[in-house]
Amino acid sequence: MNRILFLLVVFFLNCYSITEAKCQNQSIVDSLLGKLPYAKTEKAKATIYSKVAEQFYINVPDSALKYCYKGMSCSERINDISDMAYFHTFIGVLFKNITLYDSAIYHFNKSIELNKKDDFEKGVAGSLNNLGQVYRLKGEYDKALNSYYSSLEIFEKFKDTLNIGELHSNIGALLVKIQEYDAAEEHFKISRKQYKLAGVKLQEAWILYDLGNLKMKTGKMDSAEVYILESSKVWKKFNNVRGYNNCMLRLGEIKMDKKQYDKAAEIFNKAIREFEEVNNLQGVSEGLMLLGRVQFLQKKYVSAIENLKKSLDISDFVQSNQLQMDVYLDLSKCYKELNQFDLAFGYMEKFLLLKDSVFSQNKSKLIAEYQTKLNLLNKEVEIQQLEDSTQRQALKNDFILKENSQKQKSIYLLIVSILFVLIMLFLLFKRNKTNIKLNKELNVALKEREVLIREVHHRVKNNLQIISSLLNLQSEHVETANPVDMLKVSQSRIEAMSMIHENLYKSSQLSEINFREYVENLCRYIDTSFSLSEKGIHLEHEIDPVHVDLDKMVPCGLIINELITNSVKHAFHDQPDKVIQIKCTALKGNVRIEISDNGSGLPSGFDIKQSKSLGLRLANGLVKQLNSKLLLENDKGMRAVFEFKTIENDSGNR
Repeated sequence: MNRILFLLVVFFLNCYSITEAKCQNQSIVDSLLGKLPYAKTEKAKATIYSKVAEQFYINVPDSALKYCYKGMSCSERINDISDMAYFHTFIGVLFKNITLYDSAIYHFNKSIELNKKDDFEKGVAGSLNNLGQVYRLKGEYDKALNSYYSSLEIFEKFKDTLNIGELHSNIGALLVKIQEYDAAEEHFKISRKQYKLAGVKLQEAWILYDLGNLKMKTGKMDSAEVYILESSKVWKKFNNVRGYNNCMLRLGEIKMDKKQYDKAAEIFNKAIREFEEVNNLQGVSEGLMLLGRVQFLQKKYVSAIENLKKSLDISDFVQSNQLQMDVYLDLSKCYKELNQFDLAFGYMEKFLLLKDSVFSQNKSKLIAEYQTKLNLLNKEVEIQQLEDSTQRQALKNDFILKENSQKQKSIYLLIVSILFVLIMLFLLFKRNKTNIKLNKELNVALKEREVLIREVHHRVKNNLQIISSLLNLQSEHVETANPVDMLKVSQSRIEAMSMIHENLYKSSQLSEINFREYVENLCRYIDTSFSLSEKGIHLEHEIDPVHVDLDKMVPCGLIINELITNSVKHAFHDQPDKVIQIKCTALKGNVRIEISDNGSGLPSGFDIKQSKSLGLRLANGLVKQLNSKLLLENDKGMRAVFEFKTIENDSGNR
């Protein structure tokens, strides 16, 4: 695969990212796959897999991913850096299109790394451009701009007119997002000029769309409508669903601005359906948000909230900060109209956490508005309490006057009454002070609970991402590995992480885990799962009483799991006594982990960086998260040692 072909594929994959055109042809796919048995080299096989993936790219991304990974495996076997970079870019674009942004970022970074190694600057620039688009979709605008400008600098060096035009278009669209309209317009003008020089039509549709969007932001709706309609005609001609329906969303906003609410709602509903058909979650989320917004203007607050919450769920899944921020603000407005001020204020707080300093005036105004309402409610309560107190005091005074007129002893009664009132006031004051203290403690507890819940969600998200990455790495070995063994290994990795959370919710300490109990449970699981007793393998462990904090427990548990399962799979042959030992020693501020077996040991000249064992390479990568190094040596079998800082052992002061 030559480099010119590489650049062309990257560019057109980016331009036609989601479309309803039926580009794949089954007869072509069958013809290509029929050539595989006659392909004599890994290079030839990789080329066939790439062409098959291109047939599935538009409408069946899962199949495209499958053949990309097959092609990647062929390229890796012959260490073809150029083809490996190509497949990483292709896979990154596929993940971007199905809104799996973190996976897309990983593959684009790998492509950049490989292209730099291959001294292919244009390949680096293309991946930087794609990386910038992912960051823009996630709402991480600083990272997006840095990626765009780095890419632009390289393409300008080569005077690549087509890609220079695309970069200026992307930068202009981002500047519109952050309300830098003058600068955005300059970039759009440059982009349109570059596209005309390159003689391309489809890319000019993007510029028409961006100019229309810019006119909308500056309140020039009639001019915006002209640009948007021109752009939509081009997208429709090329059967591009995403481009066409993005235009429809903007057209709906224009109708909404002109108070044509029913027409706007009709446009949004149609766009949502078409986005759903091609699995474009970003488009579905934005469409639901705009539908909720027009229902708010129609005073259909319940329906608006329902659609806005659907949009929020999707925007949270695709990690779009901009969409989340817009939905939070719209939900706050809806609940405000329903006089549900607590919910309104809650969503406003979430909105303000994402909003930058440009919108600080609106933030202050809304907070003041809600605070005024709360102050009024508190004032009404205080007035009522004052009236009740005044009435009680008047009754007491009448009683005292009547008693004074009858008996001299009423003076004593008055004194007693006053003392009683003072005591009651003192008790009430003391009780009120206690209540205030309790309320403060409750507020602190609630805030701690919210922080804890956010932390739990954050850790679950991180662990799910780790699981996804592990499965992704494992999938690269699907062709060579036994599926049952592969599933067992993947299951043991997931179980190693699951046990951490099991120990955590059983523990009184939420930030640390009893290491001995965790290792014992993990050993029992591995013994059962891999039928060690039947294989004559014995697990022995000697664990000092230490506690390990949760952030270090996940990589540590995975490392132990990988080293034990590696010994189970590779250490033993026909020897009678098969033993795997796990030893944990508490040092001053550190913990030392040693895993050894009495098997055949490591082969001569073993280098873990060149090892084909996914488990050992994974363990070597995870140990770096502990700021440590993994030592592997032969000592009557294989012996692995690593050491890291942790919480003091139980025998010390904790």
